[in-house]
Order: sequence, then C-alpha cells, then structure tokens
Amino acid sequence: MPSPVSQPLTASRLQADLARRILKSLKDQGAEPGHHLVEQDLCRQFGVSRTPVRGALKLLAAQGALTSRNGRGFALAEKVADAPDIEPHRGDDQEARHLFNAIARARNAGKLPDRFVQQEIVRRFGARLPVVLLVLRQLGELGLLERQPGHGWAFEPAPDAQRAQAESYAFRRALEPAMLLQPTFRLDRAWLEKARAAHLKIRRRPWRASDAEDFYEVNADFHEALARCCGNRYMLGAVQRQIQLRRFLNHHLEYDARRVHSAIDDHLEILAALEGGWNDKAAALMLHHLTISARPQDEDGHAA
Repeated sequence: MPSPVSQPLTASRLQADLARRILKSLKDQGAEPGHHLVEQDLCRQFGVSRTPVRGALKLLAAQGALTSRNGRGFALAEKVADAPDIEPHRGDDQEARHLFNAIARARNAGKLPDRFVQQEIVRRFGARLPVVLLVLRQLGELGLLERQPGHGWAFEPAPDAQRAQAESYAFRRALEPAMLLQPTFRLDRAWLEKARAAHLKIRRRPWRASDAEDFYEVNADFHEALARCCGNRYMLGAVQRQIQLRRFLNHHLEYDARRVHSAIDDHLEILAALEGGWNDKAAALMLHHLTISARPQDEDGHAA
C-alpha cells in the first residue's frame, strides 16, 4: 500500500487543507485501520459542508490513506504517520488573498458588522464558498474572528484587535532577531540585491499615499524572506502568520513618509550587516527596529 505522503496530488486549497486536518484528527485520536469516517460528523467537526469533505476524503483515498467501502463511505487504511502531500491550486491561493484583503478593507472601513453568516460574505464579495470558509478559518486562527453556534461568525471587538497588534509585536521581538542567529541561516544574496533595490526605489521617490501598498508588500517580503533564510520551517510559519495578521489589522493605516523612510533605513542597515556576516549586529538592529515600529504614531507621524 502506498504511503499517504508518497504521491503528490493537486486539489483545491480547501480540499488539501481539510485532508491534512482530517488525518491529523485521526492521528490524535489514535484511530486504527478500519476506522469508519462519517461525512456528517466531519462536517460538524470542521464547520464545512458535505462537498469539500467528500472531496477531501476522495483525495485521501487516492493517496492510499483511506479505502472506499463500495458506496458506504470510507475507512482508514492504516495508522496515520503524517499529513498528505497535496498541493493546492495557485488560483485558489490568489482568490483567498484577494478575499482576505477585501474583508480587511471592508471591516476597517466599518462596512462589515460584528456578526455575520458566511453566505453574507459569499454575496457581498462574489466569492466561492470554499474560499470563504478558508479565509474565515484563517481569520479565526489569527484570533480576529470566532465561530458562533450554527453557521455564524463574530469579529473580536476593537480593544481585542489592538491587543492582538501589541501581542504580535511582542512575539515578533522574541522571534525575528533570534532567527537571524540560527546556525542554519543562509543569506540569499540574489534576493538581497533585489530587496535593496526595491527599498531604495521607494526611498528615493517623493512619497505618495498610494505608495502605502507597495511599501507594505516590500516590508512583508523583507521579513518573510529573512525567515526563509533562517532554515527553520517553524519560524517561517510563525512569521507568515504574523504577516497575515498585520495585513488585516493595518489595512486602514495611512503610512507617514518619515516613518516609512525610517523603516526602510532600518531594513537597509540590517541587510548591510547580514551581507557583511555580522548576524549578531543584524539581530540587535532587528530588535531595535521592531521596538520602534511597535510604538504608535503621534500627529506628526513620529513614533510616540
């Protein structure tokens, strides 16, 4: 029997995600071969409809993790050792990112109520239900949204969002300097040159409010790429989650030119230290950068 991780498949983002979560649940339960999987129970457990659950089960059957019972559902083929290697369609990831950003803009503009049902998101944004469910779950994992009884969802109140922002910076101050000191850190010098050029392009031109999105993406790439360089998958995953959180919470911010230029200067200094092999200096600079960035702006745009 093939191993559940030996044959990569292509699936929708939601199906791939559900497949991993179903196997993880079975592993946590210590389920034995022959364990019967009930679609309705899985729908309740993961808060989705039958269609994505059925698709995830078919994927796991194609992987060899499950066996079909001739129209009577699926059973576990062997004890679970790992999650399946199933790659989502890139189109689903792009659609999810667009929806994530659209929800962030609407929420920060006061155009989304505190409580809603997922069909409202489908209608308002013209999104497919599987993508809506994926994005809502992402927001839930970030602590911004909570599932209510039935099919309802509720945003965390504003004070909790502010707390999430503060806790995010505290977490990043502990994480990001440390990742520059990992023995597995390997600087991607080709990326460094591109990143430096992107920073300088924004730094040297007159600042416009419309540049905020470009700056955000350059900033996000800076932090994520350094996490990739550190060679630790768990650190990378944590940084990626923090980028998602900031993408949502900061969608309403208007960046001040002086603050943007200060952040760019910090980034360039960190890159120069890494390029010179001074990772301990880069780590200290990163800690200082995140400490300053965590401070709120005053009326003149300076860190208060």
